[in-house]
Amino acid sequence: MKLKHCLASLCVAACGLLSLQGHAAEPAYPSRPIVLVVPFPPGGITDLTARTFAKYMGEQLGGSIIVENKPGAGAMIGANYVAKAAPDGYTLLLGTNVTHAISPQLMPQVHYDPLTDFAPIGIFGKNGNVLIVPPASPVHNFQEFIAYLKDKKGQAIGASPSVGSSSHLAAELLKQKVPGLSYLHVPYNGPSASMSAVIGRQVDFMFTNIGAAVSQIQAGSVRAIAVTTAERVPQLPDVPTVIESGIPGFDIVGWFAAFAPKGTPPQIVQRLNDALNAAQANPELRKVLDAATLERVDATPEQTADFVKSEYRKWGDIIRNGHITVN
Repeated sequence: MKLKHCLASLCVAACGLLSLQGHAAEPAYPSRPIVLVVPFPPGGITDLTARTFAKYMGEQLGGSIIVENKPGAGAMIGANYVAKAAPDGYTLLLGTNVTHAISPQLMPQVHYDPLTDFAPIGIFGKNGNVLIVPPASPVHNFQEFIAYLKDKKGQAIGASPSVGSSSHLAAELLKQKVPGLSYLHVPYNGPSASMSAVIGRQVDFMFTNIGAAVSQIQAGSVRAIAVTTAERVPQLPDVPTVIESGIPGFDIVGWFAAFAPKGTPPQIVQRLNDALNAAQANPELRKVLDAATLERVDATPEQTADFVKSEYRKWGDIIRNGHITVN
């Protein structure tokens, strides 16, 4: 009996030793550079957000994060690349309302499921739109804007950077919420071209990214009428929200979130979430992103997943109700 007991004890000890050796053999994460894929071209607030967080998240993780731009096909090329990547925590996506709510419900061919092909990590931030008009416009407030569009009987021209952009869909949502409202939508080739059209009075109005518009508003090149966020923004404290201007529930924001491929180990997802939320508090990061009007959001992976699902429903409803399509 004593011999059997000793043998059993030796077996338990050996198994424990092997287990410890197995754990010791696992390399610490991260053991090599992490790639953060941005499905948009270099430049602009999306790229700025990625590069800023890459620096400060890398410091939190004790490693490096390399930003790689993979634009095209309504941001779906980069998103699809990450969806098909190995779920090891070394290939991440800076996803947005475009990659995870708009393009998958707008484009005719989609090769990933935004709700099931990714492991949500956390939210980098939110960025709203502002309704602007040319400085010589007779419109000075939201009520005058609605009256102006109705008086034009569908002939007022609204610009956007592209079909299906959050700028375009914000105007569509307004049309859906205000009975009898209509306008002519003119999509331009990007935000710079559409902003130039507003400044040059080629169009009557546009919803555009707040960060991109603040300098033009302050310079008097365009006039701000209302912001699409739930609350007023610090950069434009005197500009009311669309909600307080009389349209309940009008909360339209762009957002940036971190995603890994589905199947990424939960402990890696949590490690990345901890690093992201810790980076949010860095004063140097906040200085850069506050100036770009990116609102801070601290969220768990579970909260991020719930947020993405709700955004998918919201943007999908706007697209379907507006019968919006892309050829």
